[in-house]
Amino acid sequence: MKSFIYMPVGLICLLLAGCGGGETTSAPASSPEQITAPKIETVKAERTPMERGRILYKRCQACHTLEDGGKHKVGPNLWNVYGSKAGTKEGYAYSKALLASEIVWDNSNMDAYMERPREFIPGNKMSFIGIKKQEDRDALQIYIKAQTGAE
Repeated sequence: MKSFIYMPVGLICLLLAGCGGGETTSAPASSPEQITAPKIETVKAERTPMERGRILYKRCQACHTLEDGGKHKVGPNLWNVYGSKAGTKEGYAYSKALLASEIVWDNSNMDAYMERPREFIPGNKMSFIGIKKQEDRDALQIYIKAQTGAE
């Protein structure tokens, strides 16, 4: 079985450049210019919060829809959820715990619910474990708001 050694492209180019024709250099063989590979800057493609939220929403889409008039699934449709009282979407069978709550879905309540749904409203039906990272919850809220008519 053959094994391969991974080398950065910049190092390979540097090594191949040393294999050139009969050109000579005035620098001695042990000079740092010949031994040290050039720094290769890696540019990590950062996602915008909207793109990140779109990706994170994939965890939610099995249970929730976002579009106006969208159907309820395991969880309720989330169109116009921001600003609404919890448990008020017509046609969805909410848990007694959610119906008894006085929660209005705003940024703060949605954030706490996304982080730990079972702790935020004990006895609710949402079986999702939650989203630990604040930046992920923020991105998900940005996406949901954009898709559900929230401001």
